[in-house]
Amino acid sequence: MVSRWYHLCIIVVLVFTSATAYAEVTKITSTVDKNPVIAKESFVLTVTFNDDVPNSAFQPDILLSDFVVGRTSVSRQTSLVNGDLKKLTQFTTVLVAKTPGDYQIPSFSLDGANSDPITMTVVAPDSDAAKRSDKMAFVDASLDTSSVFLQQPIHYIVRLYLAADLNKGNLIPPEMENADIRQIGKDEEYSEMNNGRRYRVYQRTYQITPNQSGEFEIEGARFDGEVYASGQRSIFSSFSNTQPVSAIAETKSVQVKPIPQNWTGHWLPSELVTISQTVTPEKQTYDVGEPISISLMLTAVGVKPEQLPDIDYDYPDSVRVYPDNENTDQFVRNGVNIAQKTIKYAIVPQQPGNITLPGIDVPWFNTKTQQRAVATTDELSFDVEGIAMSQSQQKAIPEQPEQPRPQTQEAKPEPTQQKSTEQEPNNWLWVVLALAVALLISLGINLWLYKRRVAHVSNTSTDATHPVTKSEAWRAFQQACAKNQPQQATQSLKRWANQKYQQRVNTLSDVAKLLNATNDSAIRSELNQLQTALYAAKKRARWQRGKQLYQAIRNAQQQSSTRTASSPLPPMYPIN
Repeated sequence: MVSRWYHLCIIVVLVFTSATAYAEVTKITSTVDKNPVIAKESFVLTVTFNDDVPNSAFQPDILLSDFVVGRTSVSRQTSLVNGDLKKLTQFTTVLVAKTPGDYQIPSFSLDGANSDPITMTVVAPDSDAAKRSDKMAFVDASLDTSSVFLQQPIHYIVRLYLAADLNKGNLIPPEMENADIRQIGKDEEYSEMNNGRRYRVYQRTYQITPNQSGEFEIEGARFDGEVYASGQRSIFSSFSNTQPVSAIAETKSVQVKPIPQNWTGHWLPSELVTISQTVTPEKQTYDVGEPISISLMLTAVGVKPEQLPDIDYDYPDSVRVYPDNENTDQFVRNGVNIAQKTIKYAIVPQQPGNITLPGIDVPWFNTKTQQRAVATTDELSFDVEGIAMSQSQQKAIPEQPEQPRPQTQEAKPEPTQQKSTEQEPNNWLWVVLALAVALLISLGINLWLYKRRVAHVSNTSTDATHPVTKSEAWRAFQQACAKNQPQQATQSLKRWANQKYQQRVNTLSDVAKLLNATNDSAIRSELNQLQTALYAAKKRARWQRGKQLYQAIRNAQQQSSTRTASSPLPPMYPIN
């Protein structure tokens, strides 16, 4: 029993001793892993306290004015040698200097102990001192062009060079004002020699679409991560054999030219735009009232789906047009983003003869030749047989012409009446047949339209039974804005806001509040116009502000995300 109390007292004494040891910091040391360093190349600052100190004892914020401060890690060690208890706390921070020059890392203080300041020499990347072969990591970036037109995409290719095996890390995308930036394609990985040293290269491509003309700078992509160290670097290497690294690509300048003054119509800058059409079924002749399906596919290289224009077709009154559906898609081929829009509809001939449908023209701006171009389809010609649907009702009550008879003998009333009654059924037989044909044609068209409505309602019901995700709601909102559909845009926008903010959203004003955009005149104006379009009379002009609404919501959401925190891309390698 006494032995148990003895051990308990020892444990209590050790706990109190460790708790009060914080007041015994007598030495602080600061070291860097290299000096001089290259601009936008990372180096490691290590600050060591000869005691167990809390994380708040080291505040690297004072370095923000001269350096980009990366991730800070902390490690602790306790040892007991000949009854002497020793404790050490080590803080490791990754720093990057943006421009060449001489900088000073200030002294760190705690409990009267101070570290010595460190003078850092930062050299330019193209200097002789920068051409050394011991660089652990650096980032290189290139552009496919430095001068573009408004909304013409720029391909930004970033390459991360690592001389050690990668443990984990994030590649943060470049930044540019008034531009949309998105990754295209998949990451590439290969090896390359640089200044006599072999590096592992990780390559990623971004597409930057400027939304405003003028002179702009692209802030370089940034890498923050850890690599496996090649040897034992410190007394803490037994706990971790990784080394933090950071690197930033150089800033690039671009010129964005405005839309040419003589341009008319929808602005679509691209390297190549094509439009094709297919007809189903393909026959020599068609019948009056027989549905003919037509599919149009618009393809543009290097643009986003929301940049594709609406396709207008002006067909004659001899056919009726029944729209089916419209879809947009995008994919990457050979490192280039490609956008596609597919439109399907049916036409029903109303009269016999030859029907000609004019070709469809889509103007676009060729970024290679910097001239106006037009993508066109061939005109369609159909041979239609049958009875015109507009004349079938006129044949329902045909006029009967008088039939003269030769007078060979004296006319008798009874035979004349008998012959008249024999001829009358034959005339009415043709009338009944004409009515039957018109009825069958009408039933066929109505049955076809009914099946399409049933399929549409079935698809809508199926979608309603499964709650949409935030991404699905955003894509639905994007497509509704591209088609200028106010009702669908309102519903999908409220669903997206509900999923993103996990709050009940009933009105468009609730969406503006969640986006912190009640004082944003642009988004407030677009939401007011959308609200007006929902309750406007049918005689008013159709809502055409879908693209402006989408851009306003996107900008407000990006500004809200920027105020909350920077959002890097998913890690190149998952962190366990």
